[in-house]
Amino acid sequence: MNTFTVNPGEKTMATNGKARNLETFVKQQLEGAQKRFEGLETEAGKVLRTLKARSKGPAREVEKILGQINPDTLLENPKVKELGRKATQVSSDLRKRLDGFQTRAVEAVGVASQAQVKELNKELSRLSKKLDQLIPPSVKKVASRGSSRPSAS
Repeated sequence: MNTFTVNPGEKTMATNGKARNLETFVKQQLEGAQKRFEGLETEAGKVLRTLKARSKGPAREVEKILGQINPDTLLENPKVKELGRKATQVSSDLRKRLDGFQTRAVEAVGVASQAQVKELNKELSRLSKKLDQLIPPSVKKVASRGSSRPSAS
């Protein structure tokens, strides 16, 4: 039988050689990847510069168009006028509906509305003037003195 024996020193030399080959291979792959990455970065920079240059044109056009829009001309447009009338009409209709809701809510709670309070104030003012006319001045003096005295009870 043939037996093949390997010297232990030869084994480590073969392993070291393979490790060096692997290390060299990995370094080469990393360097290649790094070069490709740098190329991609350069390309991406070019694309960004191109996009920036291209975007300036449309941005200038939009600014130019916006500068050409005159608010006075826009307000004279029949469509804009019609929209304004419709908005005013909707607004007034909405106010009327809200006033109706408020009135119903006040009635449901049983509290006097602002109009009712104003009417009551007018009536009180009218009645107090009548009282002032009906009460003689001598009674007014006695009544005012009596109300200012401290009670003796």
